[in-house]
Amino acid sequence: MTTAQPQQMRWTTWAAFFALCLLSASSWLLPEGGADESSIAQQGFFYGIIGLLACAFSYRSIWARVSRGDLLWLKAAAMSILLLGVPVVAVEWTRDGISDINCAALFALVPFVIVVVAIGRELEPGVRRFFVPALISFGGVLLLLPFNFPTSPRGQIVFAVLLVVVALVGFGSERIYSLLRELGTLESLAIVFLANAVFLMACGLTGLSTVSSRSVASYLLSIRSLYSLVELLLLVWLLRAMSPVRLATRYLLVPLLSVLEGIAFLRPPLTLRMGAGLVLLVAGATYLLLSRGGDSDAVLSIR
Repeated sequence: MTTAQPQQMRWTTWAAFFALCLLSASSWLLPEGGADESSIAQQGFFYGIIGLLACAFSYRSIWARVSRGDLLWLKAAAMSILLLGVPVVAVEWTRDGISDINCAALFALVPFVIVVVAIGRELEPGVRRFFVPALISFGGVLLLLPFNFPTSPRGQIVFAVLLVVVALVGFGSERIYSLLRELGTLESLAIVFLANAVFLMACGLTGLSTVSSRSVASYLLSIRSLYSLVELLLLVWLLRAMSPVRLATRYLLVPLLSVLEGIAFLRPPLTLRMGAGLVLLVAGATYLLLSRGGDSDAVLSIR
């Protein structure tokens, strides 16, 4: 086999990654209101449908793992909930206590958390060089976005809760990479989506959100659900294809692209603070994305 295939795979991975970042950054351009607004339970049903479709094609391999006592699927399910389900519930719960801008700024810490977790596990000494660039990128986000530390007691509690959630997301992101790489693509889709469907619907039943069959149908037929479907499929595929640090830079690039789109559409006045934040963010994110040793995947896999 020639070397063309790995090069093509590398190109498709990068294309999928930047497509995911662009989709996530542009979601604010979608129409608001009505059926496009999704609750926790609605998203749970949405995840469940995707998971069941994937399970229909992979149930044999999943059942074979379960029957022989292989707990890999269970570990992957737990990490996927930390990565996807927990942030959905946390953001919904904290919606009235913190702005979307502050929330996006906090999640820019995820790459740094991944580096700290990897250093703590001492499985990849080379990952230490990402420590400073991850902090520089986070500082760039704080400067680029109009971030303000909350002053109200509720806002401070919400802030603390989201910091815990960010830590959980970083831990789940670092761990799920090696787990999903031992599973097939359809197995990964089934496990990730079914696990999060159960979690989100359980949260909905506890009173965090309400749902009706009509609202579920409306959401499933909305533009936003199709948009979310493409994002989620790209994300799960990339969870197996990209190393944790690289993939986590989406938490840096999404705010950057959102700001650039805002500048293009709204033309706000530019400030020195925004310029400094832009420089720091681009410099740090570029290093996290492109830094490599002898082999880029080996260095950035953090295994």
